[in-house]
Amino acid sequence: MNNKKKSTVYDKHDNAYELTKRVGEGGQGIVCQTQLSGILVKILNTKNESAIKRWQKQLDWSLRQDLTGLNLALPKIQITKPRLGYVMELMDGLIPLQDVLEKSFSDLVDNHSIKQYIQTGGLKRRLQILLKVAKTLAKLHGRGYAYGDISPANIFVSEDSRYSEVWFIDCDNLCINEREGFTHIYTPGYGAPEVVKGDMGVNALTDQWSFAVMAFELLTHQHPFKGLHVEDGEPEVVEEQAYGGELPWVYDTEDESNESVGGIDLALVANENLSTLFNQCFTKGKTQPYERPSLNVWCAALQEALDHLLECPTCSSHYFTNLQSDDQTCPFCSTSVGKEHYAVLRQVIYLNEEDSQYTFNSSEGFIQTDNVRVVSNGMSLTFNSAPYNTELWFDSDENLTVTMTEGDIYFIPESHAVCCISRQNSSQVHQITHKQRIAAERRSATDPYEFTNWLKSDENKPEFVELLKTYRWQLA
Repeated sequence: MNNKKKSTVYDKHDNAYELTKRVGEGGQGIVCQTQLSGILVKILNTKNESAIKRWQKQLDWSLRQDLTGLNLALPKIQITKPRLGYVMELMDGLIPLQDVLEKSFSDLVDNHSIKQYIQTGGLKRRLQILLKVAKTLAKLHGRGYAYGDISPANIFVSEDSRYSEVWFIDCDNLCINEREGFTHIYTPGYGAPEVVKGDMGVNALTDQWSFAVMAFELLTHQHPFKGLHVEDGEPEVVEEQAYGGELPWVYDTEDESNESVGGIDLALVANENLSTLFNQCFTKGKTQPYERPSLNVWCAALQEALDHLLECPTCSSHYFTNLQSDDQTCPFCSTSVGKEHYAVLRQVIYLNEEDSQYTFNSSEGFIQTDNVRVVSNGMSLTFNSAPYNTELWFDSDENLTVTMTEGDIYFIPESHAVCCISRQNSSQVHQITHKQRIAAERRSATDPYEFTNWLKSDENKPEFVELLKTYRWQLA
């Protein structure tokens, strides 16, 4: 791109865009930064006239779609010369997810270290990114579309590892969910077996496969089908077998011929639920697309995984809480912590078939659920005014933050929200409208605090507020 003639392209209104840096490459073309802040250009990488006509038809269709409210960098205007492509807008401060993956992967391979894994956000940030990706895809599928070419090169995330903003680029491959995609476009390594073999175009089911591959790779730094068999075989032959779904996945319990030989152990970066979803997708889902977990299912599992994380005070890595024990040990540096370092919040719901009436300060009729969230020193949890881990939860706004500092718990409601809290065995109910501290010594397993929250604007819907009161969280 040093040659000015080759590095400058023009849209149909003759506006010039200087291609300054290649930032991504997918199955269909390259994506470049330009001299204009927040403006990217995708250049098509084919000269095949038939392929160009199909792409032109697809682009015209993409330009007409209304996908507001989703973090998609949609095509804005077509590039017409000297090569075909289109312009898209993307906020500054984002980099390809591929860059994050490569940075920590190189450190793992070259130095046998997870330092860069931690410095690029660790397990927590990776789960946050995957949750946002899954939520966007779930909403896209819910509107009747499929994305088509999911890969780390087509997803941009915050360059600053303290944040986890997520945007999709290369959105000209979108298609209507009920039909096949206009072509078999995919990034090698991420295409579903039926797409790789040319048996089917892209759809929501192929998106589910591509997401699972990317998620597994981001968490473990290994491809789910590139194990021992691939390492020992002829590169071109075995790689084709791996990408075509002809080999067992690296954690197949019934066939260890292609077992994992590198990366980070799955047990360290995926809890039981996530591991089950990976196994479901890469065993039955390999040949039976309808067996693949949906993106809504992934959302729930990723939220649960995030809510079970602890941060190690010594090495700053994140790991999953063992809910069967009070003492927790970091698997990366062996540092142990007790309950003074973290608190468990468990959801209870009102379920009394004999009596539909209840009062907030009564524990009768409430049962514990399997929904558990963990907060540790220096970390925080956010709560929405909707039943936890449901589609309503993911669609509603956060209005309460719970943090922990030196063992003390802080409740911080938003200015437009209300939080009600009481002891389980007390008749007093307190409404919190500003930051409130609960000292560590006041926490009790036998008489836990219980709380719920809602928006002030919801108070004109008393039945809805009463419903929310039947979903509580216990803080022991």
